[in-house]
Amino acid sequence: MIETEMIKRLKSDLTAYMKAQDMNKLNVVRSILNEINMRNMKNIKITDEEVLKVLRSEIKKRKESIESFEKGGRQDLVEKEQNEVKVIEQYLPTEMSDEELFNKVKAVADKSEDKSFGVVMKAAVVAVNGAADGKRISAAVKKALENK
Repeated sequence: MIETEMIKRLKSDLTAYMKAQDMNKLNVVRSILNEINMRNMKNIKITDEEVLKVLRSEIKKRKESIESFEKGGRQDLVEKEQNEVKVIEQYLPTEMSDEELFNKVKAVADKSEDKSFGVVMKAAVVAVNGAADGKRISAAVKKALENK
C-alpha cells in the first residue's frame, strides 16, 4: 500500500492512541485503516482522494446508524456513533462555506462546454477537492445550472 500523507497521519495517530490506551479512537482509526486496506486489496489505487472517500463513507455509515439508534431509543449508541463521527471529521479538510462552494461550482459550470448535470458535477467534485460533501456539491451544481 502506498503511504500517502493521510495514511501516515492515521498510522501515527493509531500508535498514539495505543500508547494512550484510548480504545474508542483506536477502534475508529483501525476501522478506517482496515477499509483502506480492503480497497487496496481490490486493486483500487490508494491516494489521498481515495482516503477522503473512505472517511466520508465511514461518516455516512455512522450517521445512518445514528438515525436507526434514535428511532430505536438507544441514546447510548447514538452518543457512541456521534463520538466516532467527531474522530473521523478531524481527518477531513475544513468544509468550505456555502458561498465559497457556490462560487467555485459556478466557475466550473461557466468553463464547461457541456452544461449537463453529470459533467459539471464530476468537474465540481474535482475542483472542490474534498472540502464539501457530495450532497452540498450536488445542490450547488443544481443551483448554478438553474441560473443558466
